[in-house]
Amino acid sequence: MTAIPPTLSEAVLRFKHVASDIQEAFEAKRPNAVAGQLTPASLFEAVDQFLTIATRIDKEEGETARIYKEDVTQLGDYGMTLMTDLSAWAGQLKLPNTRHDLEIITLAATDWIMRHQGQIRTLDPIVNALANIANRVHDPSELGPLAAFMGRIVKASSNIIKQDLEKNNPSRPWRVLLINRGIVATRTHNPALMEQVFDELVKYLPEDAPTFFAEGMQQMEALNYPPPVRVVMGRYFDRWTRPRMH
Repeated sequence: MTAIPPTLSEAVLRFKHVASDIQEAFEAKRPNAVAGQLTPASLFEAVDQFLTIATRIDKEEGETARIYKEDVTQLGDYGMTLMTDLSAWAGQLKLPNTRHDLEIITLAATDWIMRHQGQIRTLDPIVNALANIANRVHDPSELGPLAAFMGRIVKASSNIIKQDLEKNNPSRPWRVLLINRGIVATRTHNPALMEQVFDELVKYLPEDAPTFFAEGMQQMEALNYPPPVRVVMGRYFDRWTRPRMH
């Protein structure tokens, strides 16, 4: 498993492979671009500039330097837009391995935003990358850092995201991030971490809590989770799904 969070140096290395693979496939197939879609070459140049600026800031200002927050936020949001566009090309050109490399670059860029105290305004590519990586990890000990990283993303998400104005959309990235973090925390088999994550899930998604814990209890039996994990899930299940006296 790639270390979480990935480093910018790894992102730069992977980007070289991404650019090469996408350009080769693009030249071979010459697909029609969607209206308004930038060509891969234009995106490569923009991503290279983004990674160069981010790397230079880390080197000159320090990896956790507090630079102007709005600048970090805007540059990071621009980077996320580029990752979304490149991922679309990788999907269109049927390059699954390239999309995996793009996920690593996306998470490295996410870490860069958070290290410099920026806000995350575009969650979609981040949530997709996290979900795909979580699906590839099976060792509970490797899931702890992933859950912690997801927690940092929750904290760094912009205020407008946290307001959760699209509650009628179950596929909204904010909801998916919190639900998936709850699942990852459960899979760590770490009761203390589960409690921390479940408390935040309840805070931000109170309407989804009963269903989450009900489905969690079903998984306890189906997947034979250890007793300490069952105790925690059972406690939250009782608290959020049992009828209450008024």
